[in-house]
Amino acid sequence: MRKTLVIIFLMAGSLHAQTNLGLEELIEKARGFNPQQEQKGLIDEITALQIKNLKGAYLPQSSLNGQASWQSEVTSLPISIPGIDIELPAQDQYKVTLDIQQNIYDGGVTASQKSMALANQKVELAKVDVDLYKSEEQVTALYFGVLFANRQKENAELILAEVNANLKRVKASVDNGVAIKSNLLALEAKKIELEQSLLEIEKKKEAAIEGIYLLTGVQLDKTATLESPANYQFDSYQNDRPELNLLSAQQQSILASESLMKSKNKPKIALFGTGGYGRPGLNFLARDFSPYFIGGLQLKVPLSHLYTGSQQNDIQQLKVNRLRLEKQKESFDIASNVQLASARKEIERLESLIESDRKLISIREEITGVASAQLENGVITATDYLEELNKQDLAKQNLILHEVQIMQAYRNIKIILGQ
Repeated sequence: MRKTLVIIFLMAGSLHAQTNLGLEELIEKARGFNPQQEQKGLIDEITALQIKNLKGAYLPQSSLNGQASWQSEVTSLPISIPGIDIELPAQDQYKVTLDIQQNIYDGGVTASQKSMALANQKVELAKVDVDLYKSEEQVTALYFGVLFANRQKENAELILAEVNANLKRVKASVDNGVAIKSNLLALEAKKIELEQSLLEIEKKKEAAIEGIYLLTGVQLDKTATLESPANYQFDSYQNDRPELNLLSAQQQSILASESLMKSKNKPKIALFGTGGYGRPGLNFLARDFSPYFIGGLQLKVPLSHLYTGSQQNDIQQLKVNRLRLEKQKESFDIASNVQLASARKEIERLESLIESDRKLISIREEITGVASAQLENGVITATDYLEELNKQDLAKQNLILHEVQIMQAYRNIKIILGQ
């Protein structure tokens, strides 16, 4: 029992520690937690096995063969020699052979196949990176959702505290017959609205925290106060998105396919040897079982592609595919530049709004302070006071929204650039 309590205490301490995490740390955890990450190891393993198999092409290729046959007619001499009886070969024939072939020059097929395997490996790894990058965008959105909820909650709690303070004073005035009850009811209604708003904020935050947990495996505490990301400075606007790396890897794969295609139609030279035992042996007139051996040099020159045009057609298809990928890269660059320009303008807009938000809040707070004093002295009604309080609340809500938006806009530039 004591050990169990210690374990629970340590687990609780571990969960409690997850309250001040930065966005970059959560993104890194999301990359490691994503099941797609395991595919990288599997892709590397598959490629290693392919390369290992291809290396076997440099070793002698051998096969053991056996055959038993019967033929209706055998070779015979169309002459008759007196005193000599020439036996005909047996109609049933048997042979067991060991065939060996050693490539001397395969036209570069094996080397091209290795290049193709490595090119395909890069394509598959790039696809995984693209999928991982999508989870980074999701974590970023959820992170700012929690951050926004935290700031909304802080503001709502401050407004609620102010309403409660005035509610207490007005209640005392109503009890003493100085103030009318409608003022008290208006403040109580506002209190309920604020409590509902806090409940809604809390539920949105819990949903975002749950999403972060599903993507990262990190269970954030409900009281998590996430760090506000700094406004990033960009020394370079070079685009390093994984989608571009995928397109480049696919282009390299097409080049490897073209090289493999050409190498298959090149001349091939190999040594060959066949050792066998059978009836007949090399002497097809013999009736006895005997061993035999044949060896030599083999040359193979593919010719069909010269008159069918198949190689040229296939190469042209690959060139068209490579051109399509190039156009996709250009389109992606244009789309990224549009997004980048939009994000920059958004930052400029938000900077101007934040500056005016702060000026407006200062004015609204002063007006609300005067209204609060007037409410306490019975000069204005609670409705008049709440109207000014709502204006102050709206100004603060706008500032919170714009401050979170500008942080997200800076982070979006990093996402657009793949940095």
